[in-house]
Amino acid sequence: MQFNTGVLKMYRIETIDPITGKSLTQLVDMPYVIANVDDDSLVIYFESERNRDLYLQDPTRHRLQHYGHLSQN
Repeated sequence: MQFNTGVLKMYRIETIDPITGKSLTQLVDMPYVIANVDDDSLVIYFESERNRDLYLQDPTRHRLQHYGHLSQN
């Protein structure tokens, strides 16, 4: 038996929609974005595609509940 010894990438997950503040318990098929800063990756889930689009227009206007703002380079 052989195993791939490549690098394992870890993601943090934000499950509170930054637009509505609602905690999401079901994440399957929910819209999301992956924010990357250096080697830090954060998956942010949203209640709707509209909320995701609003967030992407200006991420700094919407506070993330668990992880604060990510600096945008």
